[in-house]
Amino acid sequence: MAEDESPRLSDEEEIWSALRTVIGGLAVLDLVTMIVISEAMEDTTWQGMSVSVWAIVIGVPIFGLLSALTLFGDRIILRNRT
Repeated sequence: MAEDESPRLSDEEEIWSALRTVIGGLAVLDLVTMIVISEAMEDTTWQGMSVSVWAIVIGVPIFGLLSALTLFGDRIILRNRT
């Protein structure tokens, strides 16, 4: 395919593409970190709860926030495209 035939991305779309990649990477890192901490610290407690539980209590909302940012960003970019 020639260069002239490829669709050009606007500056906003290119910036969002880079941010989306970073947000996706952070979501994967959050998920892996939750799993590692949950497995490694099953017997350790903090504030009366296992650190494994704390990892899930803190990690799941962070994962949800990152997913929501991705969805809302996609909606905004798609809305501006038309």
